Amino acid sequence: MKVFKILVSIVVAAGFLWACDNPVEEVVPVIDGELDFIASADQLRSDGVDEVTFKVTVTDAQGAVHDVTEHAEIYLNYEKSPLASNVFTTAKEGEYVFYAVYGLKVSEDILITAINDVPQLPADPHEDNVSFTHRMLLVQHTGATCSNCPRMMESLRTLSQDEAYNGLYHHVASHSYNGGEADAAYSEAARDLSMAYNLTGLYPMLTFNLTSVSVGTDLQEIKAQIDALKKDKADVGVSAATSLSGDDILVNVEIKAAKANRYRVAAWLLEDGIYSLQSGMSESWHNTHDNAIRYAAGKSSQLSFVGDKLGEVAAGEKAGKVFVLPVEDSWVADNCEVLILVTAADENGNYDVVNCALCQIGETVTYDYK
Repeated sequence: MKVFKILVSIVVAAGFLWACDNPVEEVVPVIDGELDFIASADQLRSDGVDEVTFKVTVTDAQGAVHDVTEHAEIYLNYEKSPLASNVFTTAKEGEYVFYAVYGLKVSEDILITAINDVPQLPADPHEDNVSFTHRMLLVQHTGATCSNCPRMMESLRTLSQDEAYNGLYHHVASHSYNGGEADAAYSEAARDLSMAYNLTGLYPMLTFNLTSVSVGTDLQEIKAQIDALKKDKADVGVSAATSLSGDDILVNVEIKAAKANRYRVAAWLLEDGIYSLQSGMSESWHNTHDNAIRYAAGKSSQLSFVGDKLGEVAAGEKAGKVFVLPVEDSWVADNCEVLILVTAADENGNYDVVNCALCQIGETVTYDYK
């Protein structure tokens, strides 16, 4: 693919040189700078009508941004000829990869997902409201073969029964201890999640949002960390709809910003009711595992779970994305749910969870206003 892109660049460059020698054509100088390839959305309906519009820009050395879309060529991967325009439609479901060529520069790829039946978002009950309930993320690093892990299970169970705390967070169980067939709740997503955020390497461990802030099994210590992280209002609200389509779960997500920022969004598939004999168990309920992470969409690398880019979203504005979550044969779709995470950049450009919401399969969740 890289060789093909280079050949395309040479052909396009030759076209510019030909234009320079042709007195009839107006010569348009190539602007030097950083090339950026942008799509109006990263998904569309495969109905032949819904469309995605592409834009190509160059940022010069002075920081000025130039729209060069009409002088660039946009290619669908493995196609020899560029698109006839900067608008794409399709009647076929699937994933499509595009890139742009301008002068001798080739852009990064853009992935567009075409879906036949995107689940419909619920109506926003209060369009002018931007006061949202805040929930943090608690990640339990655990495993069915971990003999000390029932201590954390007991603390989290007690926490979930405390009305002063159970509405402040969503909980994910990352079964990563030793892995293997001995733990039915183990997954590659759990393995990578614990590699990224359980920096102590100790089990059991609890981390908060997507940071390395960790605590052990002591309930009062867990509550103290929640008290330190809770907020009166969230920076964004979350709306979502999900549906089961064959072996996939489709997730339509929309966020509304209360605070302008660069946001990202991720969707994690969780499963309840997984039976796996728990080492160190003292009660039968220890053998049934809930909220186990199965798949993480918006995971850009093995150690990055911060989500897919939504870009800069102004206060009061909305942005959205559609995810496709695969369901493996050993997972029970009826026992699954989807956790949507929204992350935002801090002053150093690092991303952390600013809000999250849980949506059952085949259902919707609307903005949770205060």
